Amino acid sequence: MYASEVAAHQVRLGGLLRAARKLAGVSGERLAAQLAISQSKLSRIELGQSAVAPELARRWTAACELDQERAEEINALAERIATDVYPAPWHGRIKGGVARLQRDVADLEATGRLHLDWHPRLVQGLLQTPAYAREIIAGAHPHDPELSAAVAARMARQSLLYDPTTTLRFLIGEAALRWPIATVPALIGQLDRLLLFASDGTVDFGIVPFEVPFGAFSYHAWSILAERDHGEPDLVEIGLETAKVDITDPEQTAAYRDAFERMSVVALKGDAAVSFIRGIRQELRARL
Repeated sequence: MYASEVAAHQVRLGGLLRAARKLAGVSGERLAAQLAISQSKLSRIELGQSAVAPELARRWTAACELDQERAEEINALAERIATDVYPAPWHGRIKGGVARLQRDVADLEATGRLHLDWHPRLVQGLLQTPAYAREIIAGAHPHDPELSAAVAARMARQSLLYDPTTTLRFLIGEAALRWPIATVPALIGQLDRLLLFASDGTVDFGIVPFEVPFGAFSYHAWSILAERDHGEPDLVEIGLETAKVDITDPEQTAAYRDAFERMSVVALKGDAAVSFIRGIRQELRARL
């Protein structure tokens, strides 16, 4: 994954936890049973290959009876990783190029069986047409020679839409249907694709219109990756202009899941969404 700084912190945390266990003279098998996790998960944590929720780190240090200074160091590092901010991979020059970034995102997406995705102003990548995706990627990287390869890689990610083992749920704000990224024709083509998703049941797709009070925060986009491989905690990703925020703290990720469900209740779906999209499409056509 491109968040090398986060990965380095995770490896360091794993080393500190392994050292704590050895200092306490506790076997991995015994500690895993005490913490109610699998021994394989404990091994992945100690190798820095698995995330550690702050609550688990606190139980780990308590079980190993660490002194206060060492326990505080470990717990503070776990808290930092659980809500971490680092430079956004889509800002500026990307190591490996924009096409590589799309493949990295695909690898991450494949680790969860449940995706919950909300965006107030854009159609999400897994639902995009090639023309719409090209305008978005070109806007962020106008001179990148790999633009076409990046669009192709984003389209390849969409094979996830037809994976029967994965549940995909999308919510978008009305603004996403009205705001051309660069051209109105590309947006109209994107609306045509959304009409298919709203009517064929491939994904759980809903629209939160301007006029509906929904009682949940929605002032920025976020996505949730849940039911992850190897028992990894839920991951909330928030993309900012120049930074990226990853949240794995269970209390915080639960708040985002609650917000998603509250918006889902009032979102337009099925026939209502189809009618709504068609109305906006007619308005856009009149502008050409």
